Formats: sequence, C-alpha cells, structure tokens
Amino acid sequence: MASRSVRRLAACLALGLGALAPDPGAAQGFAGFGFLPVFAWPQGLREEGPGEGRWSGSYGRLSTGFEAVSSRRFGSYAGPTIGFEGGRLWQDGRLVYGIAGGFDYLATTSGGLTPGFGGLAYTRDFAGAVQVKVGTLLTPDVLLYARAGATAVHGSLRVGATPVSAPFSRDDIAVRPDAHVGVEWAITDRLSVAVEAGVVGPGLR
Repeated sequence: MASRSVRRLAACLALGLGALAPDPGAAQGFAGFGFLPVFAWPQGLREEGPGEGRWSGSYGRLSTGFEAVSSRRFGSYAGPTIGFEGGRLWQDGRLVYGIAGGFDYLATTSGGLTPGFGGLAYTRDFAGAVQVKVGTLLTPDVLLYARAGATAVHGSLRVGATPVSAPFSRDDIAVRPDAHVGVEWAITDRLSVAVEAGVVGPGLR
C-alpha cells in the first residue's frame, strides 16, 4: 500500500510539473494582477470510486463572483467572473494529494478602458492554472495542505497619449509560479470551507 501511494504521488508530481512547463514565447511582457477565484462548491461534481472517502476521487466545481482590482500605477478595473476547476485527489491514511487545473473569465464592466493623458491602465480577462496539492488530515474533517503550480493570465495594457506618442494598447500572456498553504474544513461531502495564504512569483520567461 505504501509503495503504491509513493508511485501515485510521484506520478502526480511529474504530471503537474510537466503541465507547468511554460511556453517561452507566451511568457513575456507585462504580468497581470488576477488570481483564480475561490470556488463556492468544492465537491460539486465529485465522482468517488469503491472504498473512497470525502478526500479522494475525481471532482469538478464551478464558481461565480465579482472581482475588483486597484493599483496606484495602473488604475482599477472590476467585473463579474465565472470559472471551472477539475482534478483528482488520492487519500492514503492521513495523507491527501492530487492535481487540479482550472480556468476563469472576468468580464470587465468598469475601469481600465480609457486611460487619461500619459496614464496607464490594465485589465485581464482569461486566467488558467495547474496545481499540485499535498496535505495531511488533522481530523477526519480538517485538512492542512500546501499547493503549488503556475497561473497564466491574459491581460491588456493600455497607454494614454503623451506629447510624443499616440495612445496604444498591448495584449500579453503572463505565466507566474504560485504557492499557497491553507486549512480546509469539510462541512459535508459536497461542501467545504478553506482559509489560505499564498505568494505569486514574477513572470516566467
């Protein structure tokens, strides 16, 4: 059982690292501010196999919300979001591990569209991520975990007119590594709540 779990964990990490390898041509230019959302229905489309508990099995989840971002240099933007995430978790005793991927779309409804004279404005629309998650059960319902991966964000940088140039805009894709630690509480088999903190690195080139 232990060796099988080690093989599964190694395969999971290899798959995650392989999926995180960035395209050098896509990872250039301006890095965005956006993050994938916190999903409201964590176990919504979960499928369990024989003998699997609430912390193991394949799952999918949907999200919707509203994102507002403000920056002194690049102004602000806001709009509704919708996203999807899917993945697979395994449990071996107190050890829980797995891999997940997801995407998110933000429809900008305010801010960031028309920068003033000499100003800068940034907006993002699509974001996607692939992550590996490893944790340990503090109790049967409470999971202490860490997750790491990479997030790709498609954004637009707009530059206002200056005395020597006309206004212009540039679209770009930024790929950035991220890492998070958190605690997740399983309220039911289909609903959980998590609190976490994380860091996001500079764009990969």
